[in-house]
Amino acid sequence: MNRVIRCEGNISTFIGWMLVVMAVLAFATVIVLAILAEPMLLIFLFGPVILLIGAWVNFHMGSRARLEITPEEFIWCGFTGRPHRIAWRDLDRILIPVPGSRPRLAAAARLRTGAVVEIEALWLSPTNPANLLSAPDHSQAQRALIDGHQAYLARTP
Repeated sequence: MNRVIRCEGNISTFIGWMLVVMAVLAFATVIVLAILAEPMLLIFLFGPVILLIGAWVNFHMGSRARLEITPEEFIWCGFTGRPHRIAWRDLDRILIPVPGSRPRLAAAARLRTGAVVEIEALWLSPTNPANLLSAPDHSQAQRALIDGHQAYLARTP
């Protein structure tokens, strides 16, 4: 079972492409103005460079933020920070949080050692207006985690 859940990645990729188009247009405008009017206008090339840096950041963030379920483990990571991993063999049970819990808490993983690891919905943007106005729906991620664990248990003797 391989599955990847990305909620904000498509938005981030779209914004990245918008920034690339704006940078190319700004670059062309600065070059034309420098040729036709004043060579000192080349100093304004910093604007398109900054736009391209912004585009790279959006592409990078959009590709990172995810919940990924593989046959051996599940990985969740946000726009920044290191990825978090839990191997299915170390997992005892996936716990669904009670209603009214923190909005970004998607689930909890109870390990065989007895420790409980909270699975934060890092793949959701905390600044997305839809996530600010109402509690996000984590049912897709919860179902994927439970199905992944059940698939691992079915393969294990």
